[in-house]
Amino acid sequence: MRILVVDDEREIRDYIASMPEWADIRCSVAAIAANGAEALDIARRERPDILLTDIRMPIMDGILLAETLRLEQPELPIIFLSAYHEFDYAKKAIRLGAVDFITKPFVAADLVWAVQQVQQQQLLDWKHQEAFFALFAQPEERDEEKLAWLAERQSDESFVLLYAEMDAMAGTSDERSPFRERSLAGTLMPLLEKSIIPCWTGPADAGLYVLLRGGSVDASTLQEESIELAKRMVERGAMSPELHLSVGISQLEPSLLRMPEAIRQLKACMEYRMLLGKKSVIAYEAIKSIRSEKEQQVTFSTNRLAELLRTGDRTGITEALRDVYRMMLTVGAGKQEIQHFCLRLIERAESVMEDFGLESDSWARMHIREKVLSSVILTDMMREVEQVMLSSAGRIAELVEHAPKRLVAETKQLIGQAYEGELTLQMVAKQLNVNYSYLSRVIKKETGQNFSDLLWLTRIEAAKTKLLREDMKAYEAAYAAGFKNYAHFSLLFKKVVGVSPSAYKLQAAAGQDPGKTER
Repeated sequence: MRILVVDDEREIRDYIASMPEWADIRCSVAAIAANGAEALDIARRERPDILLTDIRMPIMDGILLAETLRLEQPELPIIFLSAYHEFDYAKKAIRLGAVDFITKPFVAADLVWAVQQVQQQQLLDWKHQEAFFALFAQPEERDEEKLAWLAERQSDESFVLLYAEMDAMAGTSDERSPFRERSLAGTLMPLLEKSIIPCWTGPADAGLYVLLRGGSVDASTLQEESIELAKRMVERGAMSPELHLSVGISQLEPSLLRMPEAIRQLKACMEYRMLLGKKSVIAYEAIKSIRSEKEQQVTFSTNRLAELLRTGDRTGITEALRDVYRMMLTVGAGKQEIQHFCLRLIERAESVMEDFGLESDSWARMHIREKVLSSVILTDMMREVEQVMLSSAGRIAELVEHAPKRLVAETKQLIGQAYEGELTLQMVAKQLNVNYSYLSRVIKKETGQNFSDLLWLTRIEAAKTKLLREDMKAYEAAYAAGFKNYAHFSLLFKKVVGVSPSAYKLQAAAGQDPGKTER
């Protein structure tokens, strides 16, 4: 590669031009210049392969030189030198597509390293791959364009998507941080070329995508190689003090049209890196398993606290909340997950209170939510929730043990526990030790509904939750929720929810607000 060196300090120009290291990487300094205007004339005449320029110079500075040449020679790689490392300069350099930003004083190895990254990236033609990622990362609305692209090349296939991203700065040379991502492709390319699975790379805002294309490779081989390649990428990054990285791995997807979903999975992987630390390999399959276990624990804790609340057990509530606190720490829950769980507990407490005919004023309901959302410490959030739960438990405990509101609340509790099986009014009345006719009248008076209405609505709500699971079909959700006849379930579901079970599942999968009435 032929290099044009531009600097207003003669000593620096001569030092760079005479560096013997250039020969080691098959490069040479084609020309030198003392300012941007002089360099512009030389660049137009000599057409160098790379521009190495200072920023602050007389007559024409390096930024203006780069802006001018970017219009005339858009493919020319530019490396900036500067004794100033203000962020404004770095932003301008990024906008101009600079490949690196090196601050003075520097050593020869800094310049050689930067030029080597340019060399390695130019060994392969990335243009069609960048175009591929630019299109296929778009949402489903662009599927027609994607299908046309695939039809033209006859290349739809299964894939696994990797995403490599720098960890926090691991060494020195902080000035290079805005450009670290640009060196990823060059650093990892020798490794990717040796992969037994064909792969494409594509740029991302802060890292690099690596697409492992299934083609004729069987699924197990593709998945195994994706994990091994991710490990080798992390090891490769660890060899450089400036390139410590972590790698996320998507699920095996059957079609390239699933690229947006794979990217969503990788974002989730990178969120978990905060818990795992630097130089991590994070597979989305593992995250799914963790989330499933976490959701089960959250559901169990919510139900347990609701039961304690119905009995007014203040001591039990305090102990249960301590268990919840430990659970949150054990599963590594993030801030938003903890806030969401605390809000669920508050809503559940309010719901139990309503079952007993107790209400809280609207200001208090809004105030507690503001406190939870503004808290950044887990102990603070749990303290607020505990106050709400204990206050609610105290009010419930004051009610007469078998008051009508209490009977209705206990009926709903029993329905919530046993809705999946055979359940009748007589069975519930026997458990509550009251006459079933009396219980029927109490339920009708207090709720305006019959026992069967409460049972069906509980089963419908359970079915809605089950429908949101990707692996459960509508008829499976119906039977799991206690319905014996799918036709009856479908008719009742549409009457209550406003859409059919299948439409509800499709709306949720598409990210819409499920339950909107079909037209």
